[in-house]
Amino acid sequence: MSFFTEINTVKAGLVFILILIIGIGVASYRNIDEVFKTAEWRANSYNVLNTTEDILTQIVSAEEGQRSYLITEDESYLDLYKKSYNNVKLDLSNLKMLLKDNKSQSERLIQFDTLISYRFNSLQVTIDIVKKGDLKRAAEIIKNKVGRNYMQRIYEMTAKIEANEYNLLQARDQLLIINVKNTFVTIIIGTLVSCIIFLTVFYILDREINERKKVEVAIRREMEFSDRLLNSSIDGIVAFDSECRYTLWNPGMETMTGINKSKALGKSAFEVLPFLKEIGEDKYFYETLKGNYVIAKDRWFSIPETGKEGYFEAYYSPILDFNKNVVGGISILRDSTQRKFGFEALERTKEELERRVIERTSALSKVNEDLRKEILERKKAEEQISNSLQEKVVLLREIHHRVKNNLQVISSLLNLQSSYIEDKKALEIFRESQNRIRSMALIHEKLYQSKDLNKIEFSEYVKSLIKDLFSSYNVDTERIILKSEFEGIYFEIDIAILCGLIINELVSNSLKHAFPSGRKGEIYIELKNEEKKYILILRDTGIGFPAGLDFRKTESLGLQLVNTLTDQLGGKIELNQNGCTEFKIVFEV
Repeated sequence: MSFFTEINTVKAGLVFILILIIGIGVASYRNIDEVFKTAEWRANSYNVLNTTEDILTQIVSAEEGQRSYLITEDESYLDLYKKSYNNVKLDLSNLKMLLKDNKSQSERLIQFDTLISYRFNSLQVTIDIVKKGDLKRAAEIIKNKVGRNYMQRIYEMTAKIEANEYNLLQARDQLLIINVKNTFVTIIIGTLVSCIIFLTVFYILDREINERKKVEVAIRREMEFSDRLLNSSIDGIVAFDSECRYTLWNPGMETMTGINKSKALGKSAFEVLPFLKEIGEDKYFYETLKGNYVIAKDRWFSIPETGKEGYFEAYYSPILDFNKNVVGGISILRDSTQRKFGFEALERTKEELERRVIERTSALSKVNEDLRKEILERKKAEEQISNSLQEKVVLLREIHHRVKNNLQVISSLLNLQSSYIEDKKALEIFRESQNRIRSMALIHEKLYQSKDLNKIEFSEYVKSLIKDLFSSYNVDTERIILKSEFEGIYFEIDIAILCGLIINELVSNSLKHAFPSGRKGEIYIELKNEEKKYILILRDTGIGFPAGLDFRKTESLGLQLVNTLTDQLGGKIELNQNGCTEFKIVFEV
């Protein structure tokens, strides 16, 4: 029985080993397959980056051909332009194939393609114009800097596409690390379990060892493939630890700097490349070690020991451990010397073209000078007109001021003369005349104080007028209360004088007759504008208007004056007596 039990145990162990081997094989295959897919993705990203850079280079070449043609009008330079245009179309076609599975990048590529089309259209327009012989118009188009704006937007879109690809590279690097880790975990667990079972089922160990060798071969192939990727990159790729010591230095970096990796690995970046601190590149290392992604472009480098110098651009990315802690950084460096020099040559060409345009348009300077002289003469004439107008305004203010002063002198003379009059009726006539003169003087005073010499703010004038009347008749403001309601109404001098005299007569009449023997009451004044008509209402709560007296045919000079002034306004006046005395005057201006 024990023999058969052992046989069954071996079979069970064999089955378990078989299942374990199958599981390890499937897991390893999936991990290795993911590694190769990740490598293909990385290669795809590098192709995208190289293609975008080639597009920029071809655009620069096309611009150089176009500029050379514009300057020399030699059509042989258009061959370079056409060749670059065809290369750009081919590169765009390749980009579409490379990015067809990336929706966001495909959308950016559409915008990128559109901007490039606009740029080449603008180049072709200037070429066609020069062929027609219209150099002046071509210079104006170039001077508007439309092409520079397109190029700026092309660079911005290129930066977005490249930044996205670098982010993808970072993510795929993390995925590669995870797949390698999973592969190692699978191998270790399988090996440990196989060793335990090998103690009871010895012949299973041979199969486990064979499986282990297969996985190790796959891992070596995977590592070799990663090494080939690093070694085949034309860009410089370096990695550094938390103390800025180099842990990776690929052949691209050796080509760019002339420094062998044996002299760089394990050493501080600032010891291997002292110029990094001189140009302030060290801050990018520390920024990367903080977990940030950094892009540095058009940085100058010079290595006296190897004679290498030029411009480079670097893309820094942090390296994270499994706990997402920053343990170092990786930097991809690209030699941008040719591109930089190409831009500088393009700028020099543009400056030369602008200089020639300036020389050809110098004939316009005299015309411009004549035009400026004419403008100056017109400005002088305008200043003279303005000064003359200002003098007239000052003169008009002075006239109003003198009229006001003269009226006040007349009022003062009447006041002096009244001191010799003993007849009360005659004295009253003098006082009324004096009030009328003061009401007209007040109009001129408000006018010369106003910003607008044609109109005055009527409510302020009426307040000052009533104040003078209360003072003239020695009215106790606690016994007779004045209430007024005005909108923001402005009147010209003629209308203001007529309305002011009417108010003066009616308020004076109320103060003299409506409140005898210390009677208390109110005087209400309202002026409003309704449907292009002005309504003036004066009402008092005194003893009332005498019964049977027709105010239109009275012998009172004041009421006769009110009727006459109303006729001059072209208005109508009516008297209402419903518990009070109310005059309502309606007129149009």
